[in-house]
Amino acid sequence: MATVNLAEKYASKLDERFVKGSVTDAFVGTDYDWEGVNAIKVWTLDTPELINYDLSKISNRFGDPSEVDDELSTYTLSQKKAFTKTFDATYVQDQNFKKKSAAYLKQMWDERYVPAIDAYRLNVWANGAGLGVLNATALDKDTIMEAILKAHAALDDADVPTENRVTFVRADVAVACKLASEMANNQNWTDKAVVKGKIAEINCSPVVTVPTSRMPAGVEFMIKYKRATADPVKLRLLRANDNAPGIAGTLMEGLVRYDAFVLSQKADGIFVYAEKNYLAAPTISADVTTVTIAGPDGATVKYTVDGSNPKVKSTDDTETVHVYGGTFTAPTGSKIRAYAYKDGSINSPIASFTVV
Repeated sequence: MATVNLAEKYASKLDERFVKGSVTDAFVGTDYDWEGVNAIKVWTLDTPELINYDLSKISNRFGDPSEVDDELSTYTLSQKKAFTKTFDATYVQDQNFKKKSAAYLKQMWDERYVPAIDAYRLNVWANGAGLGVLNATALDKDTIMEAILKAHAALDDADVPTENRVTFVRADVAVACKLASEMANNQNWTDKAVVKGKIAEINCSPVVTVPTSRMPAGVEFMIKYKRATADPVKLRLLRANDNAPGIAGTLMEGLVRYDAFVLSQKADGIFVYAEKNYLAAPTISADVTTVTIAGPDGATVKYTVDGSNPKVKSTDDTETVHVYGGTFTAPTGSKIRAYAYKDGSINSPIASFTVV
């Protein structure tokens, strides 16, 4: 049984902990409607390579037609986080009526739910990223700006739109970012510091500081295209029942249903930069049609041969996703994509290779 301090006089306000609002809410993907469903199915259509129009042919001058390839991805909600607590009426009376159920529910949201949802989203986004770099040397004020700009260049090369990107930086890395000489010499960047929660704007992307406890371990910064993910909060229930059976007082309950998903065809809209705890991307090579994949030591490699995202497909779907166990044969034109994973580490970026 909890010890209750029956003080004669309390301060006029409860001493609440410091709280920091959500750092991810403004940048979640909201393109899909989860109303009334626990899962959504998303179709993706493949586009063929362009070929030359052939006047030498009597027919099929556009090429030999074939059915459009498609991919179906299913995203199912998994997170249901709850709590329950009571304020017994006798304790509330003896503590000068300072305990308020509505204030406590808000405190639970601020102190528990917001950090948990932020950390969950950032972890899912990092593990689902298609792009990234493992650099054992920690970033400092002399290297941070170049690393961020090169990361944006990688997204540019992947045709990710420039608008609606955000750069999440770990708290200690944010210090290096503020101290960078490029920041001091560009008034346009430093002026952005007046925007709440943002320390700058780089490459038209706001830079947002993330508490170290919410960022995946080892990740120094992460760039995310807003629409690369689906991040539903399907239910947010925080309630106080003053007439609950069995107690004299208030029964407080909370239940939040949420999840985060990196969309199959938009994985390259997320770039992870880490100094540790991040697996390097596998290397893929081929001797004619015999394919070899080399992954980090101790890691398992998953791959596809049809150009689909191996991070989204289940290994139970043996026709599309495979666990690498040695060389294999793939016909010319096969689009191989692979990533490495290991317990305790962040999934590697996705490596791509076309058999020619």
